[in-house]
Amino acid sequence: MLLVLLAGALGARAQTMARVGLGWAKNNVNGAVFRKNSVVSLGRDQYVAYYDSLGYVTLAKRRLPAGPWQVRRTPYQGHVQDAHNVISLMVDGAGYLHLSFDHHNDPLRYCRSTAPGALTLGPLEAMTGQQEQKVSYPEFYRFPTGDLLFLYRDGGSGNGNLVLNRYAVKTRKWTRLHTVLLDGEGQRNAYWQACLDAQGTLHLAWVWRESPNVASNHDMAYARSRDGGRTWQKSTGEAYQLPITAATAEYAARIPPGSELINQTSITADAQGRPYIASYWRPQGTQVPQYQLLYLAGNSWQTSQVSQRTTPFSLSGAGTKKIPISRPQLLVANQRGQTAAYLLFRDAERQDRASVLSCANLAQSQWVAADLTTTPVGNWEPSYDTERWKKEQVLSLFVQRTGQGDGETLENLPPQPVGVLDWRPGQPVRPVALGLAARPTGPAPASPAATRPGGAPDPRPTATPEGYHLVWADEFNQPGRPDSTNWRFETGFVRNHEAQWYQPENAHCENGLLVLEARPASRPNPTYRPGSPDWRTSRPTITATSASLNTRGRHQWQYGRFELRARIPTAPGLWPAFWTLGVSKPWPSNGEIDIMEYYRGKILANVASGTAQLYTAKWHSETKPLRSFADPTWASKFHVWRMDWDAQAVRLYVDEELLNETPLSQAVNQDGSGFNPLHQPHYLLLNLALGGDNGGALAPTSLPARYEIDYVRVYQR
Repeated sequence: MLLVLLAGALGARAQTMARVGLGWAKNNVNGAVFRKNSVVSLGRDQYVAYYDSLGYVTLAKRRLPAGPWQVRRTPYQGHVQDAHNVISLMVDGAGYLHLSFDHHNDPLRYCRSTAPGALTLGPLEAMTGQQEQKVSYPEFYRFPTGDLLFLYRDGGSGNGNLVLNRYAVKTRKWTRLHTVLLDGEGQRNAYWQACLDAQGTLHLAWVWRESPNVASNHDMAYARSRDGGRTWQKSTGEAYQLPITAATAEYAARIPPGSELINQTSITADAQGRPYIASYWRPQGTQVPQYQLLYLAGNSWQTSQVSQRTTPFSLSGAGTKKIPISRPQLLVANQRGQTAAYLLFRDAERQDRASVLSCANLAQSQWVAADLTTTPVGNWEPSYDTERWKKEQVLSLFVQRTGQGDGETLENLPPQPVGVLDWRPGQPVRPVALGLAARPTGPAPASPAATRPGGAPDPRPTATPEGYHLVWADEFNQPGRPDSTNWRFETGFVRNHEAQWYQPENAHCENGLLVLEARPASRPNPTYRPGSPDWRTSRPTITATSASLNTRGRHQWQYGRFELRARIPTAPGLWPAFWTLGVSKPWPSNGEIDIMEYYRGKILANVASGTAQLYTAKWHSETKPLRSFADPTWASKFHVWRMDWDAQAVRLYVDEELLNETPLSQAVNQDGSGFNPLHQPHYLLLNLALGGDNGGALAPTSLPARYEIDYVRVYQR
């Protein structure tokens, strides 16, 4: 599986990772820290938003704590080449989704769901119709009443103002609270971070930037509102005269320009409403930026260094930067009468893993680092379900490996898995693997923590070859019938004198798997004709059913890397397969490639082409007995089958072991036509057969039997 999926409630395991789908990864537009929110919940329903591999806004929904994800691509597409153009998501108290996306000094793009809990979105619409032409950094927050707050910048970097709107669930209307809350006075702009605490107090912290150059960030200011954003005060209770300017702001820390101070980090509050701010900058007299915590001690602000980094770096220039550390997220919780804190981050010093710095008692300020993932997350930054944290003190962290070139350039990174990592702070950290490695060739290391339903070890997918990218995949995340835009079904008795009647009802998706199930049956054969010489119509009774599906007429490919991850049934008489057929000419002149086939105690890797005799194939076949794996539990585990197919050869593998290499020069049809069926597009087939010409006797095997498929993927140059 792309990401580890551990079944059961959080209480049963300290940490889980649930895969959602594949997302755009050439920059950090899905993984920016200032996404408010990437993940959000209301009651037991949790939602995720991200850009998919083609830049379409994609929504997903599950039932907490660990239900399967329902995934839906929306009709809206973003300019994902600009990492500023993030998606912000919120669900109001009535259950409607609100979405704002694709902004970097652009007109407002806002919509909401067509019904409570729905993943379908209505048309784009205005909020108030004022100051909505130069929008950046949209953020939603939900009040305890279910009403929403919307923050955004009106104007450009170095010259922009903070705008606040409020949405009333009762009227379903937006109203303007402030057109200018933080006023750059035409000389600067604020980069803020905000949070709504459990009592509904809105906390706001920000740095000032004097120009588009990030090196001009300076100082950390603070304000709060106890009436829903209408009036504002300092931490002392002194009322602000609005708008707030550089001269009138309260400062939690004075930090000069050129200190590598980053913007848009994190602010949170404890159960008593006390604010905590996390950021990073370079302390005066040092060369290494460090994570810092700002907090109130009585009536004065204190700064505490959280990290002990050793690697210097410098921030300068405009646009999204490629930085060796992420901006942090901060969470605080009351645990056993003490205030504990958790700073989420990513650092090249920890091999770019998703990591956490934990402090069990802020009064002692002793921080311990641990990794949440075993594999790197690239330029990812943390964002999480703030509403679930408030309600349950459970972290639901959005995780995706992302690239990021400096100054809005892109990295050649294929689409990467999007997932939600669930962890209850205070419980042990057991790092999990993301899977789907980036561009380097060669196998990825195995992850000892990786498991699959049924406890089977999770062999890591092979790395994407140099120069390849993912062109198609089915991850089977949507429960129910397989996606009809990808697959079509065979029905009836089809081939090889097999025992089963194929029907769509025997294929379904559950828990991120496609399950093909062979079942016993006893019913009349609707095609039966007494005395028929055709084996398909001479059988009066259907004694077993199963499923066979294929991509014919929907998807086809010529050359590439084809992967299947599956757990296959190996009882006598069962015949699971993953194979391809060419789109032109009858079998076998169309060409057949059996990437995975199993029967009679052995796996097979086959290539077939035509001969001069009708319906007679020339086979290039290799077999491997199960007993040769020297693993008595091999059949209970998931394995990865792969085909590498180019203009020179077909190479077939299982778990990185080469089983068959067939030069295409040996696949020319021997009928005098000179046609090579492996130089044409092929489509994919998945099926579970019973008995027949090759499967062997089904007895003593009892049904049902399951062929479980985790994913199918196709890569091409």
